[in-house]
Amino acid sequence: STLSGLFGFFALLLALTADLSAAYQEPPFKLETGWLPEHETFLIWYAKQKGWDKQEGLDIVLNRFDSGKDLIGNADKWVIGACGAFPILTSPYPEQFTIIGVGNDESLANAVMVRPDSPLLDTKGANKGYPNLYGKADDVRGKTIICPASSSAQYLLTKWLAAYGLTTEDVRIQNTDAVPGLQAFFEGEGDAIVLWAPYSYTGDEHGLKVAATSRSVNAPQSVLLMADKDFAAAHPSQVASFLRVYLRAVRMMREESVATLAEDYKTFFKEWAGKTMSDAEVIKDITIHQVFLLEDQLRMFNAEHSRSDMQDWLASIIRFHAGDAYSQDKTEELLGLVTGAFLEKVERPIPEYR
Repeated sequence: STLSGLFGFFALLLALTADLSAAYQEPPFKLETGWLPEHETFLIWYAKQKGWDKQEGLDIVLNRFDSGKDLIGNADKWVIGACGAFPILTSPYPEQFTIIGVGNDESLANAVMVRPDSPLLDTKGANKGYPNLYGKADDVRGKTIICPASSSAQYLLTKWLAAYGLTTEDVRIQNTDAVPGLQAFFEGEGDAIVLWAPYSYTGDEHGLKVAATSRSVNAPQSVLLMADKDFAAAHPSQVASFLRVYLRAVRMMREESVATLAEDYKTFFKEWAGKTMSDAEVIKDITIHQVFLLEDQLRMFNAEHSRSDMQDWLASIIRFHAGDAYSQDKTEELLGLVTGAFLEKVERPIPEYR
């Protein structure tokens, strides 16, 4: 009949329209990102496995670097990356970056480690201002400390020495990257080594002991999420979409049990980071890294009263790094790298992860 023919025509038209819209649907936006083989990268790796990036119109590519210095030195290979504040501030051109969020707090993951027979371990709480700190000034003065340059470890080292009333002039510092540094330490070089997770777990495996953490010397450490400033200015919606993907994984990390995450965590470390994690290491690594929900981050980046908490924290890192060498204008310029603008643009609510 004419009516059924008409229905058939409309059905064909709808099918053709659907095919055409599928054909003209924009492909996901390819987003090159840079990461280190550690905890914060698990979040974006997991999100990628689940296809959460595609749901936000992104195709996130994870590029691996072995240190923050390496990541910053290859800034032409990514437009969004994550590392500590130190490599950013010590780079030749920090103004090319904008700090858009926090990956995690790893204050408990940064550690000064010593051999089990170290005299440092004989006393604890000698300085009442640091009740969880081992050792006395005389145990440290003149010793050789292995510490990677341009890293969060360097910040911990200086704060650790200051807790004894010492400076870097009172010790010998051997600037060696984490992996060769550990090897040298196992072979008998140095009296202490400054590390971060997961390298500190290798120290655990070999019987090294923790003499101090960033937490015990009041030196908070955050991994920062950053973007290339020009890219972020040109693509604000993609930066906000990236943050939404990351914050969805943060929500998962806050709500799921360690037991539920353990196998995926091991897979990530084995396949992407090239490290075999034991059950004990997985539990420790997930537990000691604090992550922050969108509302937490908005508070940290809120500069309503002159400076945000994030800028205050960064100012203390700048003071440590530069002392009096930076003018007030230079300091303010660096604090200007921090912006909550992209967190504000994140579409709410953050999706369920299940």
